[in-house]
Amino acid sequence: MSRVRFVGRTEGATVPRYHLYGEAASGVGDWFVNVEPLADRCRANGWRIEPHSHPHFGQIVFVRGGAGLMTAETDRRPFASPSVLIVPVNTVHGFDYGMDSDGWVLTVAEPYLRNLLDRMPELRAVWSEPRILSLAVDDEETSDIRSALLRLDRELDGQAAGNVIAAEACLLTVLVAILRRGETATALRQNSSGNAALVREFRELLERRYREGWTVAQFAAELKVPVAQLRSACLQVEGQPPSNLLHDRLRVEAQRILVYSDMTVAQAAYWLGFQDPAYFTRFFTRICNESPSKYRERKRLSPGDASRSAPGES
Repeated sequence: MSRVRFVGRTEGATVPRYHLYGEAASGVGDWFVNVEPLADRCRANGWRIEPHSHPHFGQIVFVRGGAGLMTAETDRRPFASPSVLIVPVNTVHGFDYGMDSDGWVLTVAEPYLRNLLDRMPELRAVWSEPRILSLAVDDEETSDIRSALLRLDRELDGQAAGNVIAAEACLLTVLVAILRRGETATALRQNSSGNAALVREFRELLERRYREGWTVAQFAAELKVPVAQLRSACLQVEGQPPSNLLHDRLRVEAQRILVYSDMTVAQAAYWLGFQDPAYFTRFFTRICNESPSKYRERKRLSPGDASRSAPGES
């Protein structure tokens, strides 16, 4: 598999959304993994990666040396080596690295990742939320992750027989090591394949339609299942009803807008599909325990506060 590089980006309403492409368009398909030294990407950007999101892949950063700050959505959290930084698909994230930072950046295409998690649902816990996992220098997991990333880099560059199989084995070694290190973080991933597939379809549809003011009943109708079936699947797979997933997606996007854009509260409400800005304010206040304007003011007054935990930090 050839090396990949950044060749462009598309602009979303609030933050840049980047895409990775291969050296040739035909080189990028459902099976796509890349690993590169951390310094290769960061040195060229002054060791600062501005907040952005990746709509089509997830990333894992293995920090072998150095320290810094990780932004996850609207929160910031310090990290020190050795550690693992997990960035699920479509998560707004950014980094401020120390100039002595060292490690690897692992990128996995969303279609391949989805296929992998369908085959091995236990690994969903790894990608459930953005987080920082602190490691110890002499941990078995730390050694496994480092060795597997080095082998993965060689397999992706090589043409030896079975290199695709070997590359997936290396990737799985990394993911299992992370799973074992953070195995207490997520416990709600014991589910049947049918419900998992339905929830995956719901999340994909939700990502396309969350700004259109749809009700749960409309999502269920589009998926051609009863509302009760969708609710049952979400409760089993995600531990919460579909309405919560819809509201949480709206909350995340609203917070992004308030922190990263200059939209007024009313403009944000209309952009998110609300017909009444006052209703949007009540919705946001109920979920976040503060009004949109108060939230924006608080976040913008303390942009460098690193004491807040990133989502999912345990």
